[in-house]
Amino acid sequence: MSAPAQAPKTIDQLQASLRLQDKSKAEALIKAHPVREAFRKYMNRCLSAGSTKKQLPDWKEVDAYLLEKRMPRTGRVAGKVLEDIVAEDCVNKPYDLLPHASMFALRIMTFLKSEEGEAYDIRLEDHAVRRHGDIQFDRCKRIMKLLGFLVNQNLEMKRNRELEKDREIQGIMKENNWI
Repeated sequence: MSAPAQAPKTIDQLQASLRLQDKSKAEALIKAHPVREAFRKYMNRCLSAGSTKKQLPDWKEVDAYLLEKRMPRTGRVAGKVLEDIVAEDCVNKPYDLLPHASMFALRIMTFLKSEEGEAYDIRLEDHAVRRHGDIQFDRCKRIMKLLGFLVNQNLEMKRNRELEKDREIQGIMKENNWI
């Protein structure tokens, strides 16, 4: 799965895009247990779904999806928690990244609203907020940048492992005069 081109690739870019005070805050965020757990669940689902070549959904798509799922249009939604509805979609649509990215976003939103996560939820300046929805849009945008960064890091780690494995194989082949 590929992250959007605008997704941060370095910890410094992540820190700037999330408006965190310094690099150590960005490092602490990606090491926080709720973030690691949300990403682990996301990757397990998406890698098992064989969607490694698909593009991550845009934050606007995730926000629109979550808004649509919040609206009680049908009887099946009544009495259900939003996370349960999205989890059901994740099971029913294993090859669609949108429900999985939305579930990641929900988990991170829950974390950011917690006492531990408050420190990482740097909101827009008051003068930049035109309406209450701007805060939600901004949070969703930052969460998708975090997901893009984590995907980039994961892909880079995989590439490095594959390169190392190739080097080991070439070394063995040279030792045994196969080349």
